[in-house]
Amino acid sequence: MPYNTRVDAGPVGLDGVAAGLVARAGLRFAVAGDEVARDAAYRLRAQAVVDSGWQPASDFPDGREHDAYDDRAVHIVGWDGGDIVATGRIVLPPGPLPTEAACGRTIEPAGRVADVGRMAVARAYQDTRHPAFVALLARLYLEVRARGFDLACGMMSPRARSLLRLLGVRLEVLGDDRPYCGDARAPVRFSLVENDLPLSTRWRAPSPPATPAP
Repeated sequence: MPYNTRVDAGPVGLDGVAAGLVARAGLRFAVAGDEVARDAAYRLRAQAVVDSGWQPASDFPDGREHDAYDDRAVHIVGWDGGDIVATGRIVLPPGPLPTEAACGRTIEPAGRVADVGRMAVARAYQDTRHPAFVALLARLYLEVRARGFDLACGMMSPRARSLLRLLGVRLEVLGDDRPYCGDARAPVRFSLVENDLPLSTRWRAPSPPATPAP
């Protein structure tokens, strides 16, 4: 699967970078439009948890990782041909957010933050440069922006936080790492409109070093 992280951001900023990363991933990303696609996403999530050793397969007797937030979430899926190989979800206000429940606090400004999580990539599509995972992050970013949100939050592992920073996203860690979905994750809030480094500098530089799998 060809992939190149060198994207010419030019004057278009992070939106353009994200769109370029999605285009270069060799996958077709879309909102899960029916229960069949959502069910495939839940099964991919369960398999990713088991493959990572976070929980045993016996914890998912129906082969699906699913919770109460899924029914109102926007599910993004990445297709390779007829197979769903990547997924993530966005939970929008109003109503409690998964990150708020996990860390016991309101993510400010209340009602103006989207929750991004439950990201999973099929094992066959993982490698040291994480093209599918980075493209999934970028597609989730674009969906949140399209729905009018400038801020998002999530429970993220240190490695996932590193990949977001690699994209140029400004992160604020809101608490310590804690057990969540089988891994150590911390609550974070991140801006979708403020970038840590000039994007033209970041994305015209040589490709970044490999990072461990999220």
